[in-house]
Amino acid sequence: MNNYNFIVWIFKLLTLNTATQSANILVFAPMPFKSHFTGFRPLFKELASRGHNITVVSTFPLKTPLPNYKDIPISINENILKGINPMELASHGFLTVVPSLWKLSTSLAQKMLSKPEMQNFILSQDYEFDLVMVFSFCQEYSITLGHKYKAPVINLGVSTLWPSNSKWIGEPSTFSYILDQRTGATDQMSFIERFKNTVVGIYQLFLEDYYYLPLQKENMNKYFKYKGHKSRPPIEDMLRNVSVTLLNAHYSIGVTRPYLPGTIEIAGLHVDEPKPLTGKMLEFVESAEHGVIYFSFGTIVDPSKLPNSTIEVFINVLKKLKQKVMWKWDSNNLPQLPDHVMVSNWFPQPDILGHPNVCLFITHGGIHSLEEATYNALPIVGIPFFGDQHMNMRLAERNGIGKMVDYVDLTEESMLSAINEVLTNTKYKENSKIRSEIFKDSHPRPMDRAVYWIEYVLRHGGANHLTSSSVVLNYNQYFLVDVYFVIISTTTISMFLIVMMIKYIMKTKDINSSKKK
Repeated sequence: MNNYNFIVWIFKLLTLNTATQSANILVFAPMPFKSHFTGFRPLFKELASRGHNITVVSTFPLKTPLPNYKDIPISINENILKGINPMELASHGFLTVVPSLWKLSTSLAQKMLSKPEMQNFILSQDYEFDLVMVFSFCQEYSITLGHKYKAPVINLGVSTLWPSNSKWIGEPSTFSYILDQRTGATDQMSFIERFKNTVVGIYQLFLEDYYYLPLQKENMNKYFKYKGHKSRPPIEDMLRNVSVTLLNAHYSIGVTRPYLPGTIEIAGLHVDEPKPLTGKMLEFVESAEHGVIYFSFGTIVDPSKLPNSTIEVFINVLKKLKQKVMWKWDSNNLPQLPDHVMVSNWFPQPDILGHPNVCLFITHGGIHSLEEATYNALPIVGIPFFGDQHMNMRLAERNGIGKMVDYVDLTEESMLSAINEVLTNTKYKENSKIRSEIFKDSHPRPMDRAVYWIEYVLRHGGANHLTSSSVVLNYNQYFLVDVYFVIISTTTISMFLIVMMIKYIMKTKDINSSKKK
């Protein structure tokens, strides 16, 4: 009998391994946000290298095909990208930032989902998947693909959770200390910041259900008419049925906050040991007597399209620096610059940041840039524009690894002062080394952690057992409105009866006293 049990145990183990290693996985990424997608692409490659069959629907196909990795490319044109105006996004205050994002994401979704190649995939019956991975950033309609393929769903979060994400998976979003990154605050908020954080949170917890979610339902019903779509449950139920959420976040560069077991931080998937520079870039960097400053605003903010006054500030500051500068400039219309400034529309950023002769990173404060700088212990000067960038840079200042210059207050003096402060004060480099050690001191490493939880979901056919029961509570139950009502009502009635009783006793006492007289 013991031998039989041992054989059964071995058979089950082999079955689990085989099921995990041969899974068909769909990655659905319709939005044209390059930085969001490329931050997770190393994970998709890793899953393919481990024997999984990966099908990726996106606007960013691989340049070099890989075994087990199939791209379904979606075309994109300039007209779609022109709808994303960084300066317009930067102009929004805390009252308009959330509605503006709702409007932008809905418009983009309609443009992308209506494309013939996208519709061909959605309506096709030629695919079967064991797991669906979707991006949670303003793409809630994607959750319906879990229903189509009868497969568990994993959320890919491009940054820290905000209340809209949190409520569907049962994560707490207490406004007093769990911040929405778009407020630009840190987790140590003043009264005004807590007020703004509460307003933004209320938008998402309450108003979103009446304005934004119906738009998501409309896109889902219009563009996801696959066979059997009429039987799908409400979008709210599908959003609550997510198995695991993988977050591009880490407490060493973000905030410390509570998470349920099904929410896992995996920041740094795209970060690796820097490779040696070659050619003109190597010569440029190693010939810099006073070091090199790397200057890049990422993939969305194109410095060549900023106002002329802003470009003039940048140029005048760069002219005054004794360090050599590598400036990512996306236009062929190059400004007049001195010889110590190298301009290109592409640089191998991770490799440059890892070179020992690079002493400073001027950045927009995007999360991927911050992760790469932290990994390489490189101090930063940040000029944030929108999204999580203000929060990232304020946290960087609090952690002592850089200085922030707000785009609204940008001048030659403020930018040059921040650069000189970070370059000359050794605390920034020392603190960067400390943060780098914390960021790297992770077991298991982020890639292995991400793969483990993906395969965990595959092994168990989903992970609903990790979901908090709070997801089924309505607002009255979740916020204990009914309980507070009963307590307040009972207390009020009790106090009223006590007062009436005291009045009655006093009145009776007065009557008795009068009779005695």
